[in-house]
Amino acid sequence: MQKDPVSALLKSIKSVLDQALPKDLAQSMSEEIESRLQAALKSLSLVPKQEFEAQATLLATLEAQIASLEKRLAQLEDASSADR
Repeated sequence: MQKDPVSALLKSIKSVLDQALPKDLAQSMSEEIESRLQAALKSLSLVPKQEFEAQATLLATLEAQIASLEKRLAQLEDASSADR
């Protein structure tokens, strides 16, 4: 199973802060960074990967149907103009 990239990033940042700053300051900054990151992510219009893939599949199906209908329309137009 793939690890959550946000959690991995926060863990990495926390590790750096723990090494570079006093414990209470590192914890405070880590919490502030996590809070701001979560707020920023909530403001984005994100969709789950599964939903995105389902919509991409639907789009591909619809594009194929449109291509088929355009081909059929061209054939009908050719047949119509040949009858004249």
